[in-house]
Amino acid sequence: MRQHSIHVDDIQIGERHRALSDDAVTRLVASMRELGLMQPISVRLVDEMEVDGALLAGAPVLVAGRHRLAAARALGWSHIDCIEIDDDAIKAEMWEIAENLHRLDLTKDQRDQHIRRYAALIEALRATAIIQPRQNDAPEIGYGKPPPQVRGVASQVADDTGLSVRTVQRALNPKPVAEVVPLAARSQDDVILMQANAIVAAWNRASPEARAIAMDQMEGGPVFDRARSAG
Repeated sequence: MRQHSIHVDDIQIGERHRALSDDAVTRLVASMRELGLMQPISVRLVDEMEVDGALLAGAPVLVAGRHRLAAARALGWSHIDCIEIDDDAIKAEMWEIAENLHRLDLTKDQRDQHIRRYAALIEALRATAIIQPRQNDAPEIGYGKPPPQVRGVASQVADDTGLSVRTVQRALNPKPVAEVVPLAARSQDDVILMQANAIVAAWNRASPEARAIAMDQMEGGPVFDRARSAG
């Protein structure tokens, strides 16, 4: 990983990037005009990539920072600072997710989806490491070394992204959504009990004044009429 300056016109946009927000670009243009680029974009150099019908070697592909890149182009900048990461598709996506997780416009569902995807990528990296032969390891002499301790996935996601372990665990283990039974499918007794519980709950939440008004409104109504006739 290294940081350097790169020509803005050389940077290729990948397929995963979300659509540009004009408002976000406008805000960044104002900020970058006054303060400059506060956080470099990130790119990875792809060995071979087809660009406009031609095969390009060493093409810089954007990983994170599309709005910053658009703002730089709007300002007429010829170059922009970037962090160049390894040409590894899994690590590049993890880098992108880690940066996007701190966007303010993410909903909880979107954040949880990002967390689950990041965890899946960690599992993929670990599986790859297990499959690959370890040819450079020195031979063991005598007693073998104990296997290294492997961090839990939730702990690694939290460490890598700056989120709390609890937040990550909630995203990885969401509570099951209770099945909603349509009112028409319930028995008459269940419907009556549900209505009674709703009335009791509303009554308990009401102030004494509201209860007195409700009693006045119910006097002579159908509920009390039935009570009188039954007596």
